[in-house]
Amino acid sequence: MDASFVITKRADGRVGISARSTGQRNVQRIMEAMGGGGHLSNAATQIVDATTAEVNAQLLEILAENVDE
Repeated sequence: MDASFVITKRADGRVGISARSTGQRNVQRIMEAMGGGGHLSNAATQIVDATTAEVNAQLLEILAENVDE
């Protein structure tokens, strides 16, 4: 495993994603694609007007597109 993602519904109604990696995968780019940011091995985003299931599906699509990174 080279990266992990935690998706949660926040108290303010937003969906948050916290992303961490060993440095083998650039989670900053993944979170930037979802409107967030961070660092190569530590990044996050918050998304409004979406469910955790919708955000999970969006994340999986982005990961599939970037499988060779």
